Amino acid sequence: MSVDDLLSRAVVVFVTREPYGYPHLDPEGLEREFGDAAGELRPRLEALAAEMMALPFVDSDLWVGTRAAEAIMGSRHPELGPDAIAALGFYYSYNWR
Repeated sequence: MSVDDLLSRAVVVFVTREPYGYPHLDPEGLEREFGDAAGELRPRLEALAAEMMALPFVDSDLWVGTRAAEAIMGSRHPELGPDAIAALGFYYSYNWR
């Protein structure tokens, strides 16, 4: 399966650090960036974020546990590019710290 550039970019916009410096979900940023398409993208993005957060933390080391979660999401969602997986990983690690 090839990378879905639109979906991957939407993940990076939706799961952002801006402007606060910590990862959070940003529906307003999604709407600014994608306009009317945001309404179609948002349920998928929320589901991806929820799926990531539902993964068990598999190690006592935050870095190792996050890389494991990213690997799982990458194998489950080959349509997501590396930047999208990294954004989800940062969100995951911040919430598990």
